[in-house]
Amino acid sequence: MRPAQARYVIGARMRELREAAGVPLTRAAAESGWDKGHLSRVERGHTKPSRELTEWYDNSFGAGQSLVNQLMELDAAVRAGRDVSQRDIRRHVQPVLLGGSVPIDHHPEDRAELVGETVPDGTRVCRDEQFDKAWEILNSGERPWRDRWLTRQGAAGIPGWLRSPTRERVPDAAPGETVTVTMRLQAPPQVGASTAYFKITDDVGRLYYPGLESPPIYCTIFTVDSP
Repeated sequence: MRPAQARYVIGARMRELREAAGVPLTRAAAESGWDKGHLSRVERGHTKPSRELTEWYDNSFGAGQSLVNQLMELDAAVRAGRDVSQRDIRRHVQPVLLGGSVPIDHHPEDRAELVGETVPDGTRVCRDEQFDKAWEILNSGERPWRDRWLTRQGAAGIPGWLRSPTRERVPDAAPGETVTVTMRLQAPPQVGASTAYFKITDDVGRLYYPGLESPPIYCTIFTVDSP
């Protein structure tokens, strides 16, 4: 994941929480002590939020530690993407203008679209419970898919985070075909919101859709003590 994309994802989530609470940006600025222009830049993905600002949004809009957890996940995903790019540079693979490297069969007319999923966002799951999450993904471009993976962005096994396999195979698909990717996930032991992010990659983790126009596929749950 690229830093700009991480800023866009966390900023959009912060805006959604504020608007869902019915709080105008001007009021949020007055109550938080941060400048309105700064909050606007953060929510539009132009500026990375600080840990303190993220915690204020969590506390003010009833998100528990959801945003803080997402910020940590996104930071880890950015570091992982940077590591992949550095490995390719050492192997003398030329990066593209978007930053980092892309798969050898990358094509500008390649597209993917999420058209359905199970376990809707905010589903309540018991602590440490395992569950299956499925995503329906449409090949909405003009290129066939071969040997692709849905890869976790960030660390998959850190205690307290939503656990998942590192990756799951994406079935091959012709243009216009919809495929289903199913993954076994496990809720963390702590009560609260948690999110896992995934992107479509090749077998070494290079992103097929590295730009902001292709947000990550994700799963967000709320862990509870009992059903």
